[in-house]
Amino acid sequence: MVNATDTAGGDSRPHSVEVSGKPLISIIVPVFNEEDNVDRTYAALKDATGLLDQYRFEFVFTDNHSTDRTFERLQRIAEADRDVRLARFARNFGFQKSVLTGYRLARGAAAIQIDADLQDPPSMFGPFLEKWREGYDVVVGIRRQRQETKAMRYARHAYYRLLQRLDGPHLIPDAGDFRLVDRTVIERLRQINEPHMYLRGLISSLARRQTGIAFDRSERVHNESKFRLGSLVRLAASGVLAHSSLPLRVAFYVGILIACCTAILAAYFLALRIFWPETSPQGFATTQILILFGIGLNSIFLGILGMYVGRIYDQVRLRPPTIISDLVNFDRDLASVERDLLK
Repeated sequence: MVNATDTAGGDSRPHSVEVSGKPLISIIVPVFNEEDNVDRTYAALKDATGLLDQYRFEFVFTDNHSTDRTFERLQRIAEADRDVRLARFARNFGFQKSVLTGYRLARGAAAIQIDADLQDPPSMFGPFLEKWREGYDVVVGIRRQRQETKAMRYARHAYYRLLQRLDGPHLIPDAGDFRLVDRTVIERLRQINEPHMYLRGLISSLARRQTGIAFDRSERVHNESKFRLGSLVRLAASGVLAHSSLPLRVAFYVGILIACCTAILAAYFLALRIFWPETSPQGFATTQILILFGIGLNSIFLGILGMYVGRIYDQVRLRPPTIISDLVNFDRDLASVERDLLK
């Protein structure tokens, strides 16, 4: 745990704050079109943190350019509570970058990220903080049960274990984004500028001591989940691409296999032509099939290579992860905050 003294007004970097022996804990809440949830979420967070009087709390909401009244409702909450800090993005930058910005804006000695739908229970804050006090710098919530179909549960189960085999044992199976992260890990995270971060895996890889706590995930009450099947597939692909070169290796080995099969097939047709010319096919259909097969195979592998090259291109451009249009309850101006996000 890292502690620092709060300074007035114009500090240039986020920092942990401890007053009267009470460490500051940042609660990070990414939101997008959650107008029916934000009041309920804020009340639940205040109730949960009110029971932990040995800590001070700030609530960092990152609004991913909601198109409903989410920002207006959060602004009203922030005006009544100075512990609520609000950043609204100029456009939708995606869930991962919204969470990353929340971590970079956090000032606490530790930060806890929780979704606005409250499927992850705020009552876990206490157990998370107990493990943090024991010396763990990352405490992960492990989803024991969740309200979804069996097929989706099996798919998640297989994916998490595949990702663990690809990247190593530090990735905890069935762990989501609900976690506590120590200030030391946040500072290491600030030094990494990857445009396509897979935060679950990256944070675990930066941890010195990590542990998990199992909990049951509840059903979403208001609105629908913003993670459709396509979003889940893209997140899963991002996890594989961010932590492994496996697709490139698979492309190489499959290419070798296809080349060997093609050589065997060519030898077979050559033998037919030499020893049994009367049974030899005319060749047109076979030639066309092989050509089309080769074109299709090349397209697949070029697509895989293109995904990696595209990530390299995004990396060298060094664009900011998010553009913030509005800030509420920040001591610094917008230009200062955005400069800090690039550090």
